[in-house]
Amino acid sequence: MKVQKLIHNSAKGDQRAQKQFFDRYADQLFAVAKRYAVSHELAEEALFQAFLKIFEKLPEFEFINETAFYGWLKRIVINQCLMSRRKELNTLYKLETIDEERYDTLFYEESNHEALIELVNELPDGYRTVFLMNAVDGYAHKEIASMLGITENTSRSQFFKARKLLQKKINKEYGQSGT
Repeated sequence: MKVQKLIHNSAKGDQRAQKQFFDRYADQLFAVAKRYAVSHELAEEALFQAFLKIFEKLPEFEFINETAFYGWLKRIVINQCLMSRRKELNTLYKLETIDEERYDTLFYEESNHEALIELVNELPDGYRTVFLMNAVDGYAHKEIASMLGITENTSRSQFFKARKLLQKKINKEYGQSGT
């Protein structure tokens, strides 16, 4: 079924179309949710809540192209993950400290890609969230600040600290020199 027809039928409440819609986008959107949720279960919960919002707001959506549509879906999933963690994240930004020794003891035997994912996943929650939103999902610091209820400077600071910590770990793990 074409995307526009699938959207139209899903927006009208056609359960068969909604099932096809879910099947078409669930895996991609679950991967997005897993980046922001602290566990597999919370990512699933956020995804299902996001789909409820998607189906609720679908009649209002104006289709331009599939890329824009997927961006809209992704934004709803990210917002859902962040809303469910907002209070926790605000506390983490204020109290977060890094146990440098813990990170210095990490050793990875996976491929470079898997090792990098693991390094990102090992970042403290606040650092990881801002890093993913900026570096992976392309949000500007102003947008991140608004979505997380923090200042733009806090967003920049968290990103800078995450990047420095990742660089330090990459340099240590792979013997690269420099900053």
